[in-house]
Amino acid sequence: MTPARAPTKADLFWSFALIGAIGFGGVLPWARYIMVSRRGWLTEAEFTELFTLGQFFPGPNVANCGVIYGRRTQGPLGAVLAVVGLYVAPTITTLIAGLLIQRYWTNPAVQQVFGAVMPVASGLMLGTALRLTRGMPRYVSAWIMLAVTFLLMDLARLPLWAVILIAVPLSLAASFRARRHVA
Repeated sequence: MTPARAPTKADLFWSFALIGAIGFGGVLPWARYIMVSRRGWLTEAEFTELFTLGQFFPGPNVANCGVIYGRRTQGPLGAVLAVVGLYVAPTITTLIAGLLIQRYWTNPAVQQVFGAVMPVASGLMLGTALRLTRGMPRYVSAWIMLAVTFLLMDLARLPLWAVILIAVPLSLAASFRARRHVA
């Protein structure tokens, strides 16, 4: 995962600060946009690999991506700068919003705004999920595992830990089997 031009420490901080500042409804779509489309630090496949790795560890996925990518490109300080940048604007915004919501939550207009934003946030996440499939391996078992994972989460409504315990070993077995047949 080598970018065409490695970001500087300042690039990492300000790019992740921008991701955090504009990431209303979730930062994943913006992280993909900044890192792949705008900065060209990663390809679609590299971003998907990074996100997959970040999702595997506990904690916020994009923060984990910042730690991993920041460390790869600028060492431990790069990891810290990416995460601090990511959380500066949301922390300030959330503190202010929390105070305002506490005071004005009973206002019907405030409640309507939150209800109106929900489909947009869901659409951003769905759109990003569909874009992530562009970087997936191109063998049938990968797509079957995508469907199995979705079914375990949505239809079976298993908790995330159970889905991971079931899907990861199955996916690993399918991946090794697919690679063995290709080689």
